[in-house]
This record gives sequence, C-alpha cells and structure tokens, in this order.
Amino acid sequence: MGNPMLVDNVMRLPVEDDFNDVLGKAQKGQEISTEVLAEKTGLSEESIRKARRGDFDPNDVAVLGGALGLNVDALLTIGRNEWYPDQPGPIEGFELIPTPFYDLHVNAYLLWDSVTREAIAFDTGTDPEPILQSLEQKGLTLKTLFVTHSHEDHIEGAGQILEKTGANAVMNRLEPDVPFATEKIEEGYRAQMGSLSVEMFNTPGHTSGGSTFVVKGLSRTIAIVGDAIFAGSMGGANVSYEQGISGLNKILALPDDTVIASGHGPLTTVGQEKKMNCFYRSG
Repeated sequence: MGNPMLVDNVMRLPVEDDFNDVLGKAQKGQEISTEVLAEKTGLSEESIRKARRGDFDPNDVAVLGGALGLNVDALLTIGRNEWYPDQPGPIEGFELIPTPFYDLHVNAYLLWDSVTREAIAFDTGTDPEPILQSLEQKGLTLKTLFVTHSHEDHIEGAGQILEKTGANAVMNRLEPDVPFATEKIEEGYRAQMGSLSVEMFNTPGHTSGGSTFVVKGLSRTIAIVGDAIFAGSMGGANVSYEQGISGLNKILALPDDTVIASGHGPLTTVGQEKKMNCFYRSG
C-alpha cells in the first residue's frame, strides 16, 4: 500500500489490507476451497483467483463478499480506494511508533502520565531504537511493556528495551512463550500507572492468546488491539476464524469514540469500523 507520509505533521500510515486481502482472509479462514466457492457463487474459478490477486471487478467482488459473509458496501468502497479512516489528531501522552516490516510497517505504542513522566509501552515492533529514543527525548521512565501477542514482528525489540529500561513485561497466559521473562495475566487483568488505567480482555483468533488492552486516562480512550482489527479488516485468523470474528465484535462493542490502535496500519475508531470493517456485520 506504499510508504507513510506526513500530513499536518501527523504520520499517515497506509491502510494494511486491500479488498483482495480481505477476500483471501475470509476464504482461508472459513476453509472454503476455490472450487466450492465457484459452485456457491456461479463465478469461474479463474474469476475468483483474479479477484484474490487484486483485479477489481465490482460485480464479482460483491458476489464473493456476500458469499463469504462480509460487509459488501465496505468491501467495495475499499476496493475503489475511496476510504481512509479519519484520524483522531494528536493525543497528549500517546505516540504511535511504526517500524519497518517488509514493505509495510508494524506498530508499537507509547503512553505516559504527563505529570509523573512514567510510561507504558505496547509491543515493540522490529526495532527497539525508536521507543528508546522517544523515552529519552521526552524524559520518560518505562514501567511496563504489554505484549498483545507473541509474533516476532511485534516483539523483536523487547529484549533490549527491557534490559535498558528495567521495565517488566506482561502477556496473556494463553499466548505461546516468548524469549524474555513475562508476567502471565488473564482476562480481566487491571493495572494503574499514574493517571492511566489498563484493562485486558481476550481477543484470540489470530493467535491463541491475542489480547486487547483498553487504556483510559488520556483525552481519548484507546484500545490497543494487536492484529485483532486493522482499519477496514483484521489479521489473518491463524487459530480460529470464529474466534477472530468474536474478538472483533468484542472490540466494536466499546464506545464509538474509542480510538483503535492496531498492530499494522493507521489509527481508526470503533464508530468508523462499525461502518467500514469488512468483517463486521451488524444485527
């Protein structure tokens, strides 16, 4: 989807998934073969493969989206490149930190109490240096690293960050082990760090112990969701498509003005995703 750019001094990250990524994730997650999907839709197998490769025929895409239980209006809008989520603007005490991941990016997040200068981080991305530099430049002390899930692109910088800051790490007990010490937590976990409160609930599907952390205490409530949701889409349901959809729906039950901070791509909000997430069907 391209490289990030600055708009009004705010980094504009490209949306992670195109319409064909959504189709591929839905088909794979539901374990529907191309042959069966062709029989179900009346489309040729070649037409289906072309759509998955990114050939946008709105009629074919609409038929496939309906057959796969997707939000067809959102799918078509994304296919026409007509949507980008409205950004919340700068939030004091909150920073999105993208690091390179192949030709895209993976996001880490830094949040802090502006009075005590104590901070918490969520994932690390592929490079520890941006978080370490931000801590130093802002005069912050990192207290805890929260891990949304154990995939390497989200935790590559953890070892160095923990060693240099003395922070502790926290991760869902249902998630596979990682190569650094973590406190194992369960759904309903709560923590307080200065003016910031953190609560975790399970959002598996992409991984077995994927977690969403809801942070309150800044000017906006922020849900750090890992790969449970992307703007308009979600991470691949490697463990369970049903669990992935259930987790997505749990996140979208939060108040509409909640900022969604995803593991890849731009910020979005619950209200926008209820309209534009291809995997969300209201009612």
